[in-house]
Amino acid sequence: IVLAFAGLVLSIYVTNRMLFQNLNAKFYNAVMSDWMMKNENEMHKQLFILGFPEPFPDMRDILLVFLGSTTALVLYYIVLGRRHRRKRKEITLALTEAREVVERLQNELREVERLEKEEESEEGGKKIRIFMDGAFDLMHYGHVNAFRLGRSWGQQLIVGVNSSETITQCKGPPVMTDEERVTMVSACRFVDEVIEGVPYVMTDKYLAQLMEKHEIDYVVHGDDPVIVDGKDVYAHVKKMGKYRSIARTEGVSTTDIVGRMLLCNSHTLARAPSSRFMKTSSILTKFRGNMGFPKDSDKIVYIDGDWDMFNMDHVKLIREAKRLGDFVICGVHSDDLVASKSKDRGNFPIMDLHERALSVIGCKFVGDVLLDAPWEIDLDVIKSLNISVVVRGTSYIDNDDKRKEEENDRYSVAKDLGIFRVLDEKFGGFSPVYDVVERIHINRERFQKKIAKKKAKEDAYYDEKYGRVRKK
Repeated sequence: IVLAFAGLVLSIYVTNRMLFQNLNAKFYNAVMSDWMMKNENEMHKQLFILGFPEPFPDMRDILLVFLGSTTALVLYYIVLGRRHRRKRKEITLALTEAREVVERLQNELREVERLEKEEESEEGGKKIRIFMDGAFDLMHYGHVNAFRLGRSWGQQLIVGVNSSETITQCKGPPVMTDEERVTMVSACRFVDEVIEGVPYVMTDKYLAQLMEKHEIDYVVHGDDPVIVDGKDVYAHVKKMGKYRSIARTEGVSTTDIVGRMLLCNSHTLARAPSSRFMKTSSILTKFRGNMGFPKDSDKIVYIDGDWDMFNMDHVKLIREAKRLGDFVICGVHSDDLVASKSKDRGNFPIMDLHERALSVIGCKFVGDVLLDAPWEIDLDVIKSLNISVVVRGTSYIDNDDKRKEEENDRYSVAKDLGIFRVLDEKFGGFSPVYDVVERIHINRERFQKKIAKKKAKEDAYYDEKYGRVRKK
């Protein structure tokens, strides 16, 4: 390319020099004016001082080289630039495909490693069974991550869900009912079994009986101590060598989320959802767990929505949608879209796009997630995702027939194709996040006091861990 470029410049220079002799006198005189000749003489003096050998180039030669170079560059861009753009596009496409292959192979490798662990445990006589317990009130992706980490200590995760009665005795009534909390834990892709009605504070005797009955190998909890009446709840298990700890999921907590909901009403200033949780690409991949890819023969079901404060109603909706096919893709709307569609109800969403996506990914009935899902489900979306069924998700609009009609229009293509489905009203309807927020606001004063106390503990935890000094 360099030699061709040099040859092109030389040929243009020769051609221009021949043509230059035929230029009209006016242009020739302009090039050879006294001012130009004065500059040429000054240039020759400088070249002589610097030690350059004669003959020195004159202004005419310099202009011809400049014209030839410019012409060569223009021709090079016209002739080869298009080829380079096409090549760049091909490389970008190949890179995208390669990344998809790498992601698929990584998922396959993780699945093989999981199966190898199970085979090793089977050869040893049994699978390693892990136990975790908690209230799991207002369950969020932090809990899902804890389950993921807990299960990594073995092959099966058994989760005990504290009863509302014992939670109320120790720290006040939970926001969600027993059914709601059990349903959410049971729907987590990392949970294998659920034990209902576990007391909030377990005695040594109760825990020992539970471990024997359910063949528990290890009890797992976060790395923060659990002290009740000055005693470590898990001291007995630690003495037995049956205790394992996991790192705390930093950047998210129930306290933080409740605080966001307390600010979510039509009278507060507009705010964007915020989180300190570091949502890296590796976290998204780890949350996928054993999520596979749809087979060519699979019937793909698509359902979208805000999925804000992912709860039991969301789980039931997705579970029923899955009955219509083999593989469910959940579209998660952007923060801006949710805010615009919910502005009459308050400052939504409570959780940002990636937080909501992580919560959805944690559900065992979900096959894949479409981030920043489009409002209108057009033919491009249906064809590119190979969608067989489009299910109506939760609605943003309430008691407004005109706006409900506008919302339904986004399903027009699916309706024309005959693939649109509406589930029973008990599985859909108005977005359930509003009901959760209302529960918080009904007990606003109690939660404000509770948050202040727990936030002080969380701040102390992070201050100690990261050596932060707060201004007084």
